[in-house]
Amino acid sequence: RQFLGCINHKKIQATNRNCEVTADVRHDGSEPLVDVMFADGERLIMKGANLTTIEMLTALGSRCNAKELKEEQKSKKKSP
Repeated sequence: RQFLGCINHKKIQATNRNCEVTADVRHDGSEPLVDVMFADGERLIMKGANLTTIEMLTALGSRCNAKELKEEQKSKKKSP
């Protein structure tokens, strides 16, 4: 719930207008799970029972940064 609160914060949403957050809250006793689907089709699945909010935010941030760096490298290779 804390992770969802952080991701849905107005300032965070303003950094990426293309980001869509959908919450599926279940009360069936199953393990908390965060499933992130990126635009390129890649998924990041984090099991909330084993991670803190900071660890989840850090994992998401590092994956986003890696994707951004990869895109920058692709664009540099295309433009001579």
